[in-house]
Amino acid sequence: MKIEREKKFRIPDYYIFKELISRSKDISLIIQWYDRKGRRTRLEKKNNKEIWTTNIKKEIKKGLREEIEYVINPEKVDIEDMKNQRMVIKNRYILNYDPEIVVDEILNPDNCINYKKNLSEIRYLLEIEEKFEKVDLESFLKDFLQDLYYKLEDLTYLEGYNNSDFAGTHNCNLKKIVGSRK
Repeated sequence: MKIEREKKFRIPDYYIFKELISRSKDISLIIQWYDRKGRRTRLEKKNNKEIWTTNIKKEIKKGLREEIEYVINPEKVDIEDMKNQRMVIKNRYILNYDPEIVVDEILNPDNCINYKKNLSEIRYLLEIEEKFEKVDLESFLKDFLQDLYYKLEDLTYLEGYNNSDFAGTHNCNLKKIVGSRK
């Protein structure tokens, strides 16, 4: 079991979002489903590759969670079951690897997801998470982003801003989103 330490921020507007992602080193499309027990199944599409993972997170306190995550065989994923699970779709832009700094752009293709929050509240989010190196996350982010840091809204200790909190029911065409399956 891994301990996850992270901070989460709202990016207030499109112009700051564009400035931040201009610094990105990598991008991926992420589709996440949440079952009733809190388990997350994730499909990450990057560079014509797909990685399926599943995990369970248990919040110790805001900004600190226990996490168990492992890769799963795509043949074991039941797409039909995913139709009944809450969902989030996002582009993820990686700005730094350790600590990991990412910008998530929450998507709603064809307005098929009924997010629990207004999309304008969650459209652009930034997260910083410890990976291997132990650092003061806030100080690192201030140094990394400089003046842009002060334009972000800290959501770390607010309720309702984890992906699992705002994931929505959906009527998305999963075969179109996930792609053909062998």
